[in-house]
Amino acid sequence: MSAGQRHPEPLRRVVTAHDSRTGRAVFAEADDEQVSFTGFPVPPGKPPTSDYALAYNTSTFPVQGLSPVTDTTPDSQANTDIKQYKSQLSDPSPLNPPNGTSCTIIEVPPGAAVPMHRTTTLDYGVIIDGTTELILDSGEKKTLKKGHVFVQRGTAHAWRNVTEKNDNSGVLRVFFVFQPIEKVRLDGGKVVDQDLNLSLHS
Repeated sequence: MSAGQRHPEPLRRVVTAHDSRTGRAVFAEADDEQVSFTGFPVPPGKPPTSDYALAYNTSTFPVQGLSPVTDTTPDSQANTDIKQYKSQLSDPSPLNPPNGTSCTIIEVPPGAAVPMHRTTTLDYGVIIDGTTELILDSGEKKTLKKGHVFVQRGTAHAWRNVTEKNDNSGVLRVFFVFQPIEKVRLDGGKVVDQDLNLSLHS
């Protein structure tokens, strides 16, 4: 659990599907809409300072297996994205599978910070609630508020929750979509790789 032993309310997430006969949109059957939050593992092995809920993820791109069960699509090949996602929930990761995407909601408690780290992902992010300071390893900083959008392109970064206490009880909430990328290369062929422990050796 994150700083202050918070217990975020589960996230409500709904998934749509196709009626096999008409093709009309329906809500996925037997789908548990509640997604629990768990501690965000940055840096790994240390007490988490934030929480995340894995709203959805995929393991292929373009996404495959969205067809319903029909006389031409057996159960083993139908709705495979839903089956893959559900299999991840027993041990979820906030990041995407190697060839897929991940939709993750992150909550940072009042006054807390997510330490410096870098993932080999391209991240689309939207501040849902609160205010954060986005800090880069170059020392550059920008303040992002509710409704602001950011794009992180495999860069090292940290988050500091600077939300006022009278705004969402001081909780920062961010919506992310993580996507796989080619590794970034610098002068001399140096590869910039994933590192969730940057704060420990910076």
